[in-house]
Amino acid sequence: MLIDVLTLFPNMYDNFLTESIIKRALDSGKVQINIHNIRDYTVYSNNQVDDYPYGGGGGMVLMCDPIFRAIDTLKKEDTLVIMMTPSGKIFKEKIIYLNDNVNIFVGENDAGKSTILEIVNLITTGKINGYFIDRQITANFFNYEVRKNYIKNITSGEYAELPEIMIEAYCKKEENSEFKGTNNSLGEDCPGIAFYYKFNQDNADIYKKKLQEGEILDIPLEFYKIEFIGFHGCSITSKYLPFKVATIDASKRDYNNLLNRFVSENMEQFLSNEDKVMLRSEYRKSIMNFNKMPNIQELNSKLKQNVKLNEKSISINLKEENVDNWKEDIEIAVDNIPFDNIGFGSRNSMKIELALKNNKDTVSTLIIEEPENNLSYTNMAKLISKIEENKDKQIFIATHSSYIANKLDLQNIHIVHNGNVNSLQNLDDDTRNYFKKLPGFDTLRVILANKVILVEGPADDLIIQRVYKDKYNKLPINDGIDIIAVNALAFKRYCDIAILVNKNITIVTDNDGNINENIIQKYKGYLDKKNIKICYEKDQTLNTLEPSILAANTINGKISEDFIDGISNNGSMKGKSYEEIKNFMEHNKTEWSMRIFDYDKNIKYPQYILDAIE
Repeated sequence: MLIDVLTLFPNMYDNFLTESIIKRALDSGKVQINIHNIRDYTVYSNNQVDDYPYGGGGGMVLMCDPIFRAIDTLKKEDTLVIMMTPSGKIFKEKIIYLNDNVNIFVGENDAGKSTILEIVNLITTGKINGYFIDRQITANFFNYEVRKNYIKNITSGEYAELPEIMIEAYCKKEENSEFKGTNNSLGEDCPGIAFYYKFNQDNADIYKKKLQEGEILDIPLEFYKIEFIGFHGCSITSKYLPFKVATIDASKRDYNNLLNRFVSENMEQFLSNEDKVMLRSEYRKSIMNFNKMPNIQELNSKLKQNVKLNEKSISINLKEENVDNWKEDIEIAVDNIPFDNIGFGSRNSMKIELALKNNKDTVSTLIIEEPENNLSYTNMAKLISKIEENKDKQIFIATHSSYIANKLDLQNIHIVHNGNVNSLQNLDDDTRNYFKKLPGFDTLRVILANKVILVEGPADDLIIQRVYKDKYNKLPINDGIDIIAVNALAFKRYCDIAILVNKNITIVTDNDGNINENIIQKYKGYLDKKNIKICYEKDQTLNTLEPSILAANTINGKISEDFIDGISNNGSMKGKSYEEIKNFMEHNKTEWSMRIFDYDKNIKYPQYILDAIE
């Protein structure tokens, strides 16, 4: 297979191509990967490949010409061209009911978690990524399907309704009462603010003309307008939105503003006016002393003798700075180590702590993206304590961390999937408290998997993976089936979550010698649920996996030679009795199951294990 990759950053692929599976594929000759710099295909002498977006907006976008030229050069008759592109927003029409305090958004990558935080940021601050929306908005802000249908209709000459974006924030009746009214899509009499991005009718004639001339190829943003309107019916300038919001994105390494504010506030607190005057004086003196240094004076003497601009003599001096510019040269040291040199985890932890501290009394809304980035469990625990101190604020968090979700209460979770948002508000109190007290359980892994098989330990995990591979020639994870080993005491807790989110879940468990007590009574209320499947050995004398799988490979009292060979290390189990082999398996659960997982022949499995993968 030949793969040609077009990129602006070819050196980024150096490490990627020399590691893991890709490296093995290249070394074996099964694939050839060529990296091409898009700049090699531009017609501009300065290698320019980007330009301002058509219709306005912030940033730069790649031009089509160098990309098409590269494709035309490299493409063969049977070449498949794949373009990696932003796919637009996933939400088309959705009402999200929020909690007063903590809101935790979880979902797979590209599920829409970040989009929700962007929406909250936009409606409360008028900004995206720190810039006002009029400098940031592009056609990718529209729902992907809506945009695609619009383009399809205008290119085929059919009627195409101009799409628009509307976001509404409904507030409590006692808050922001000056914006109270019924000018909202639900007709509710409450305070609130709506954001509109829609076609400006003043541009109707020119739009119609360009449409007839075939010049409209995408949503014509140049003819759109942005409006913020209160539910009372009056327009609001985005700079004067009433919400006080702080945004913390732990995935970005932007520390300067927080550090500068920290330095400034501490200087104000701990330096007297006399101290500040002395520091200004010393700063100015240091500049003057630099200019008087013999080396600088000698340099300036040579410049005056040998260099002239516009027939005037030249010298070099430090800039005349504002007397308070010394503050900008101050840096923070942590245990005598410059802040920029400490680990990213520690930086992120301090960044979040500073943001929470700086905004403790001034903001009512906190937006936190991926707070777990580069944090250890210990630092995550500290972070959660700081978040919990902000009980008077409405908090929005996007995370992949089960630990954070568990500790901040699973009932605060909003599951984001395929444009839908589902809440766990109705989760049983006992289950919520269970995971809150034992936050190490991987609850989000269960919530986000396509299908889940819960097992009691690594031996069950390995055997089920091997059975699945024997039958389907691939591991279950390749089909989106996640096998998770958890304490059997937590099985019912996971069932509660599965019922609430309608997740298909299979439990593989031991009967422990008493089916009525350990299966029928224990899982009463769950056995009749369509999305819950409980698999167990029907023979009570085979109380765990080890005797059950041993029995499956024993016929007329004789253990299969293949099975003995499979669990042996250099024939270590040959000549052993039934009880000796069982005893070895029960005391070396991971070892024997790992050997079977890697064994090159098939063995037999108990029926309840086979049922689990159906």
